[in-house]
Amino acid sequence: MSIALRGQVISTELENGASTMATDVIVFRYPKENITSKSIIIVQPTERAIVVIQGQIAADLPPGTHNIQSPSNALSQFLSKFRYNQLPYDTIVFYVSMTRHEVRVSGVSQTDDLVPLEYEVAVYFRVQNPGLLVTNIQFSSQFFRDADLAAYINPIVDQEVSQILNHVKLMEVFKKFGDISTAVTAVLKSFLAEIGIELISVRITKLYPQDPELRRILQLRDLGIPTEEAVRLGLARLLAERSDPSSVNMALGVPYYPNLSSITIGYPFFFPTGGRGSTTSTATGGSISLPSILAQVLGPSRQEGEEKSQNQES
Repeated sequence: MSIALRGQVISTELENGASTMATDVIVFRYPKENITSKSIIIVQPTERAIVVIQGQIAADLPPGTHNIQSPSNALSQFLSKFRYNQLPYDTIVFYVSMTRHEVRVSGVSQTDDLVPLEYEVAVYFRVQNPGLLVTNIQFSSQFFRDADLAAYINPIVDQEVSQILNHVKLMEVFKKFGDISTAVTAVLKSFLAEIGIELISVRITKLYPQDPELRRILQLRDLGIPTEEAVRLGLARLLAERSDPSSVNMALGVPYYPNLSSITIGYPFFFPTGGRGSTTSTATGGSISLPSILAQVLGPSRQEGEEKSQNQES
């Protein structure tokens, strides 16, 4: 704000037409070094102004223009009561937004079977008592925003959500949306009323497993696919991302058999019976085919047996 041009006008409106009361601002503390006894306080229709003098609330100003020196002004009556000729230096003006606000509170909890869940709760509210709010919040800067209120109520929401989720199995979590909303609403309504805020409603916007793979499996199960097939399809997707040819078999539930004739074993190798192979055939760096080893261990194939019996009959 240009103090040189508007040094005696106290308002949230800036010279360029913008406002310091952004959509996420709940309370704005006006710089006190710019407040004089000849200042005019302008309050917009969506605001209320709380004037604090020497630690006491001197006035709660409604929308409109307020001249401090006007006899009918609450500040003028306050000054005359204490025989002040001008405003003390420790005069603070707080602008409080009276519009509807929304904050999102998120966190991580776990179910009765120790499955981590991410949740998000949307809280809708408006300021009911500006003076009570100003005296119950702490400022880290000139603004008190929605994010500050979200951090303030986060432990309360997390406690109520965890009390329900910690006693529910994963398969029954999504049946508890109504219980979670009711519990959080009951606690926040009384908690926020103590600082001058009216709770409008509470809504659960997010509740799902923290593990993305488990999340996809549950989505497939909700589509009507049996749990076993949903798990198999989830594994097939992971195999497909690795370009594994067995992903199709995993999706279909059919065992995967690679081409055994292409697999060879070099020296030293071990027979399936546990003995070490001889060095005569592999000492020169050769290799032995796996089908030949299987034929030695499991016996000749059916076709070879029939050919051998025919030769003996002839």
